[in-house]
Amino acid sequence: MIGDRVAGRFVIEAPLGRGGMGRVWRARDSALDRTVALKQIRPDMGPAPELAARARREAQALARVIHPGIVRVHDILDTQDGPWIVMDHVRGDPLGTLIGRAPLPELETARIGARVLDALTAAHAVGVYHRDVKPDNILITAPGEVVLVDFGIAAIEGSSSLTRLGQLVGTLDFMAPERLHGDPAGEAADLWSLGATLYTALQGRPPFRRSNAEAVKFAILTAEPDPLREPGRLGPTISRLLDKKPGTRMKAAELAHDLNRLLQPPRPRKPPRSQEPPQPQEPLRLQQPPQPQKPPRLQQPPHPQKPPHPRKPPEGGAIRRDREGPVVRKARPPMAHQGEHLLALPAAEAAAMLGEQWQDLTADAVEEMCRQAAKGAKILQMLLPRRACRLLDQVRDPALVADVVLAMDPRHRGRMLGGMHDRNSAAAIGAMAAADPRQTGLVVAAMPEDPAVRALNRLLPATIADALRHCPRSTRDHLLSRLPDTTRAAVRSRLTN
Repeated sequence: MIGDRVAGRFVIEAPLGRGGMGRVWRARDSALDRTVALKQIRPDMGPAPELAARARREAQALARVIHPGIVRVHDILDTQDGPWIVMDHVRGDPLGTLIGRAPLPELETARIGARVLDALTAAHAVGVYHRDVKPDNILITAPGEVVLVDFGIAAIEGSSSLTRLGQLVGTLDFMAPERLHGDPAGEAADLWSLGATLYTALQGRPPFRRSNAEAVKFAILTAEPDPLREPGRLGPTISRLLDKKPGTRMKAAELAHDLNRLLQPPRPRKPPRSQEPPQPQEPLRLQQPPQPQKPPRLQQPPHPQKPPHPRKPPEGGAIRRDREGPVVRKARPPMAHQGEHLLALPAAEAAAMLGEQWQDLTADAVEEMCRQAAKGAKILQMLLPRRACRLLDQVRDPALVADVVLAMDPRHRGRMLGGMHDRNSAAAIGAMAAADPRQTGLVVAAMPEDPAVRALNRLLPATIADALRHCPRSTRDHLLSRLPDTTRAAVRSRLTN
């Protein structure tokens, strides 16, 4: 097989692995002089027309999802040997190989889980369900990027099933209970498989490993997962993901919240109250300076200076030092659930308080502040951009972020979206495009280029077209040139209609 040509153009160089539906090879595209991955659909999976249909379905599944954590598809080849799929070549090690060397630390497991969840969320948003999430289908690249591969048995919402009656396709150790019952696969089934993958990363083996396939099926349907050696903070999350009932299983938003909270660096602990410097009841007064001695006759005696009167400390908890007086500190109000309190203050005073205590503001308080878009925007744009972006990243409703950003001065809008997490800025752009396409185009044009491209990559072509329609033409063309080929073509067709 090595050295053979496929479709007269692709030269096979080396095997990359086997998937549920076929074998993957590294190949050289002689026409474009680039390395690609070629997937050959297994000939034993059915007759030639069905194999071609499977290849088309996998390609369609990949083409519908635009996400950096999902491998891109370029073409489908019909040859005498059967159908082939041309994809990006991703250099990396399967997560299963890394787990085989040693179980992973909890934080690394959470990081990988968050990236896979992000990719699955993008797929689910366009009606694509992977159905075979497992360690061997997750690649970890040298820089640490996480890529989900092998959508060969993916289910596409609204399309007919190609699975034969009685045929169960997938990897048993990571298959959700509802799939063993024969129910349709959905978002909950992929999350169950992700939970089994996280368990395997921590423990070194799947949660229901038994001596034979029937025993594995019985355990998945009836038994609790084997206890983790060190459950840590991920243990309760994995238990909820492995709930046997899809209706009560942990949802994607809850999982994202748990993983992001675990990955956030711990905040420095405040010293106990007893260790704080005592607050004097009255500012200390300086002693009266000694009277100067009588100088020689020709020298003018200096005038003694009067001790300054102590000034009152400013309101709002600021620290102020008189020229010769002691430090005076006034206690700050607690920041828990302080959205209403901040909105009640003058914007400058609220921004000063928030600038010192922004890490203590809860997500509920940020959302409460954002519900008054004009006042919230005025406060947030007075903060350092990095801090304001981290606060907006906590907001769970993209429409709130969109309203606040649009209420900001134009010079702040692009910088604010560009500093947020790509997932959150993309969701906000989508909400903006639905509410005010013209302003959305101006905001996207004002964003830094790389964050803008990453955010647009997460959106559907129709939403990208709405967002770019009102961009300056030069900016729009440049951003389009950096999008994947299939996305660019779909967006251009919508812009020209």
